[in-house]
Amino acid sequence: MRSHFHMPEGVYLLSHSVGCLPRGSEAAVAEAFYQPWSEAGGDAWPAWLGAVSGFREAVARLIGARADQVCPQTNVSSAVAKIIHALPTRAGRDVILLSEEDFPSIGFVASAAAARGYRTRFLPRGAEAEDAARWAAEMAAGDVQVALVTHAFSNRSARLPVDAITRAARREGVFTIVDAVQTLGVVPVDVAEWTADFVVGSSVKFLCGGPGAAFLWVSDTALGATDPIDVGWFSHANPFAFDIHDFRAAGDASRFWGGTPSVLPFAQAAFSIGRILDIGVETIHAHNQGLIQHLHDALPDRIRSARGRRGNAVLVAVDDAAATLAKLREAGLFVDAREGCIRLSPHIYNSAEDIDRLTASM
Repeated sequence: MRSHFHMPEGVYLLSHSVGCLPRGSEAAVAEAFYQPWSEAGGDAWPAWLGAVSGFREAVARLIGARADQVCPQTNVSSAVAKIIHALPTRAGRDVILLSEEDFPSIGFVASAAAARGYRTRFLPRGAEAEDAARWAAEMAAGDVQVALVTHAFSNRSARLPVDAITRAARREGVFTIVDAVQTLGVVPVDVAEWTADFVVGSSVKFLCGGPGAAFLWVSDTALGATDPIDVGWFSHANPFAFDIHDFRAAGDASRFWGGTPSVLPFAQAAFSIGRILDIGVETIHAHNQGLIQHLHDALPDRIRSARGRRGNAVLVAVDDAAATLAKLREAGLFVDAREGCIRLSPHIYNSAEDIDRLTASM
C-alpha cells in the first residue's frame, strides 16, 4: 500500500494529524480545478461545482448517507458553530454538554456560545465520559440543548458508545452533534446506526484529503428544526435567483453552506476519500487494529490510551516525552507527544516492521 501514497523517508505514524497524500492527487486536482479554470475562466463554475458535488457524494458513501444530507465546510469548528446557532430557542434548555477530553477547538466554540445565552457543562476526563449512563443522567436534568459527542478522543483514543448516547439524547429531547474526525476512514461509520442529529468530520487526517475540506451531515428530522444564521448565496434554495429581497433556505443540508465556496480542497478530498473507499474502511480498520494490538503486545505496561473499545491512536508512556520525541525523530520515526506520552497512529501504508522499528527505538 505504501506505493499508493506519497510518503516521507522513515516511518510515518502521524496520520492522526495529517494523512499521507494519495498518488494521483495532483492529476486529479488539475483535472477538476485547474483545467476548467484555464479553459473556461469564469465559466469554470459548472465544473467546479461538479467537483464539490463529487465530495458530497464521496462523504455520503463513506458514512452511509445521502449526498443531499452532506454540506461542505471549511473546518469542523465552523461547522459546529453553524449548527449551535441554528438550533431553535427552547425555554430552559441553555446547556451545551461535552467532555473535557474533546478537542479543545470544539470547547472554544461551545464557550463562545455564551454570548447567546448558553452555558457549557463538561463530563470529566476518564471513564465517566465513556459511560452512556452518565451522559443519560446529565441529559435527564432537562436543561441540555445539545450534546457534543466525540466518536474517539484525539489523545486517549477511547471510542464512545455513540449509538447508546444518541438514543438517550433522543429520549430526552436533546440535539446531538457527533465529532467523527478521528475515526473517519479507519473505523466504519454508518449514520443509520446512530440516532444523531448531526455528524461533523474532516478530510485532513485518516481520510488523507488535506485541510480545508470538512463537512457536516444533518438528519432529515434536524434539518426541519434548524434555521442557520450564517448563510450566503449558496445557502439559498436557488443560488442563482439573485433577488436580494428574497432569501429562501435550501431544502437540504446546503442551507448550512454560506457564501462563495472554495473548490480545490474538495476536489482533493473527493479523490482521497475515493481511494480510501476503494481500499475499504473495514479492511483498513482490521489492518490498523492489528498493528495497534501488535504495539500493545510489545509494550503492555506502557500503553496509556484505550485498550478495549478504541480508536486509531496510541499513547505510550515515556520518562521524558520531549527527549524521546527528539530521539525518535532523529531516527526517522514520525510521531508526536501528548499528555507526557508519545502519540502515534498506524494506517494502511504502515506495517508490522514499522511498529517493530518504533518499539526497538523507545
